[in-house]
Amino acid sequence: MTDGTLRTDRLRLTPLDPDADAASLHRAYGDHEVMRWWNRPACADPAETARHLAECTGQEDARLWTVRTADGEAVGMAGLLGEIEVPGLTWLLCKDAWGHGYATEAAAAVAGHALGPLGLDRVEAWIEATNRRSRAVAARIGLTERGRLAQHYAHRDRPHEVVVLGRSRTEEPTTTLAVVTDLPVQDVSATLALLRTALGARSAFVLGDPPFLAEAVLGPWSTGPRIRIEAAEHRPAAVRLRLDVATDAAPVHRRAVDAGARVDGRPVQQPWGRSEFVIRLPEGHELTVSAPSVPS
Repeated sequence: MTDGTLRTDRLRLTPLDPDADAASLHRAYGDHEVMRWWNRPACADPAETARHLAECTGQEDARLWTVRTADGEAVGMAGLLGEIEVPGLTWLLCKDAWGHGYATEAAAAVAGHALGPLGLDRVEAWIEATNRRSRAVAARIGLTERGRLAQHYAHRDRPHEVVVLGRSRTEEPTTTLAVVTDLPVQDVSATLALLRTALGARSAFVLGDPPFLAEAVLGPWSTGPRIRIEAAEHRPAAVRLRLDVATDAAPVHRRAVDAGARVDGRPVQQPWGRSEFVIRLPEGHELTVSAPSVPS
């Protein structure tokens, strides 16, 4: 690499020029199917694509390349997003370039450059949970799952779940795998039943008859966010918990009301882009359910 170009067996990645490359890259940025998973809608014309690319390349620490085949044809983009704490690995290909392994080859080149010559400690990609194609690319270049979060893009009708996948320059074992919240209550069975109905929780274990200790897993799998419910001899001090969910707040609110929970009004749109409501337990505990806001 002498001019900022990255090379692979079949591809050349040249520094992205928004003005010169917009017309070619609009085949991707203007395609609704290609942009299905993106954080913005498809661009209306090459001029809008050029403006968007200029905005992306203008971000601090951003490094973007145009992906070109051996004959020089521009078939997509790959690079590192700017103005975020952990360098974000990104890629996008024109639809007619799918299925040739180009995304894997380009993303691997950028990741290798980032963790090698650039000396970055780590890179990560945020990929929608249902985007199997991109998750497969991430797996092939050595990115592994580091966590999940909820997002809602302004042009989408509903929130969605995002998988955060990452790769480090040196081995970085994760030392903290979960945070389990202890919730002292007067009635373990009733609290567990409420969490099951309102939040779709399931029992990891229940001890005693009547129960004096139980653990609720907030998800269908063997691991995930957990709440440990413990019988308190005396009225406990109130605890405040915030539960981020990757769905609309409204159906969770309805289930909580149907379960007989004490709920403070309907979900409220907050200035920080979340829709929230509070479930109050008999002990005074507050469970704030927070979901990505849905545009009105």
